[in-house]
Amino acid sequence: MKKKTKNLILADKVSVLMTVFNAEKYLELSIKSILNQTYKNWELIIIDDKSSDQSKKIIKKFKNNKIKYFFLKKKLGRTKALNFGLKKCKGKYLAILDADDISFPSRLKDQIYYLKKNKNISLLGTWGTWIDKNNKFLQKIITTKKIDDIKQIMLFKNIFIHSSIIFQKKILNKVGNYPNQLVYMQDYGFILNVMKKYNVYILPKVLTKARVVKTSMAFNIPGRQIIKERKLLLKFTWLNFKKKSFTKIFWILEYIKVTIKSFEI
Repeated sequence: MKKKTKNLILADKVSVLMTVFNAEKYLELSIKSILNQTYKNWELIIIDDKSSDQSKKIIKKFKNNKIKYFFLKKKLGRTKALNFGLKKCKGKYLAILDADDISFPSRLKDQIYYLKKNKNISLLGTWGTWIDKNNKFLQKIITTKKIDDIKQIMLFKNIFIHSSIIFQKKILNKVGNYPNQLVYMQDYGFILNVMKKYNVYILPKVLTKARVVKTSMAFNIPGRQIIKERKLLLKFTWLNFKKKSFTKIFWILEYIKVTIKSFEI
């Protein structure tokens, strides 16, 4: 029985989608973390969003037929680059890895195994750790183990690490792609859209290293855009999801905090 389960798991291809923009400092480590996966039935789809550094050169030096790369002639921005990449993915499952983050060797294997055992879950994240520019550990990224609590917290705060998510590709038929109107919180918006129709969960196991550096998108998006997207998504959750009493309180507090920040910028 164990052998059948193992063969069934290995039969399913995972497409790992990575978008790249001027990530020369960390790109090689990120790609190698997929090459080192214990789960071997994968393809790595790399979308370079017209980088101006050495990213293209680094990508090309990897000679592996499981790595497929696309160099965009015009910069599209993160959201459109992700959506472009979705169309290139051929796997039954689709995993995300940002170009400056790192997957633990057992990430894909552990996630596929969980999804196989829990058919009711359509999108799965994991716990992780924050690391700095020198790969130094900063802190763990953990959250509740209860699926209902995860859903409620997501209504006012994104607790998924983007580089940890994996989902069944077929859900895109009903959910659609990453929201084009979002340039910073496209991952949050996408997961909320998934939540409208499917169950999501965060595997309580540290399988991802997420990097915090000043060159990342979080430090380069104008404050007004961040506030705009934050309020947009808060309104979306209020209109589209049922909330418990305690969740409503946290939602209201978060909306007040965001509104105050909008006046400060």
